[in-house]
Amino acid sequence: MTTLPAATARLAGPAEVVSDLGWPGTTATVLLLRRPSGQHLVLKGNSSADCYARELHALRTWAPALDGAAPQLVDADEDHGLLLMTALPGTPFDEAGLTPDQTREAYWQAGALLRRLHQAGPAGTLATFGVDRAAYLHTQLSGATDPLTREELAFALAALDQLRALPPQPSQPSHLDLTARNLLAHTDETGALRVGLIDFETSRYEAAGRDFLRVTQRTLRTRADLADAFYRGYGRAPTAPERHLMHWCGIGDAAAIAVSAKASGHEEFSREAHAHLRAAMDLPGPPLI
Repeated sequence: MTTLPAATARLAGPAEVVSDLGWPGTTATVLLLRRPSGQHLVLKGNSSADCYARELHALRTWAPALDGAAPQLVDADEDHGLLLMTALPGTPFDEAGLTPDQTREAYWQAGALLRRLHQAGPAGTLATFGVDRAAYLHTQLSGATDPLTREELAFALAALDQLRALPPQPSQPSHLDLTARNLLAHTDETGALRVGLIDFETSRYEAAGRDFLRVTQRTLRTRADLADAFYRGYGRAPTAPERHLMHWCGIGDAAAIAVSAKASGHEEFSREAHAHLRAAMDLPGPPLI
């Protein structure tokens, strides 16, 4: 363990660095701290002003509705892009060694937790979601597009045309990175399994249905039992319009991530996204989800 650097000590106060929780190749620095009292906290800095602002807003506005199932904001230094928050107990789902029954229970709780997040703010409308999303993805597919083949690129660009044609979309508070690494599981003092949600730097008001996409691509598509548990926890399955949006967003996202991750040296992420794109191409047509 090391002493907290002076640049951040003003926010955290007396504390030791227990471990580095950061993810390589990202804009965030994440440290687990321990105060002399034994209290554990997380200090997160982000060199991306947008990511910092999104997480700060989510911690201030939506995380309180999740109680102990999400980090709670302790303090913030907006001048230096720092957040001090409570540390959640637990281990990421894919590292927690859960039994099959525990895994299904964990995904049930994850669905219920996501529903609470979606209800943490009033519903809204994104009048130009499809056009805006297509424009964002098109910028990532306009230059070098390795590793995509010509056929794959054409397929992705056709999906962007479908996004542009979408009507105004209902919106809600959304996490947008709901994956096993951001879902923590632990057993409480009574022996009950508990689930928590971390990492709100991509969160924002987003079109309904988009928050189902990551967990579907990573897990639910190939695990019908977990999909059933997740949506029972959420309270319903995706609606037809949500599935339609997920289909076209999923194609565009997969193509863009395959390209951008390859360009930045994240080969594993690129291969995973490329596989999602190929899976979409192998299906007869929508709905993909």
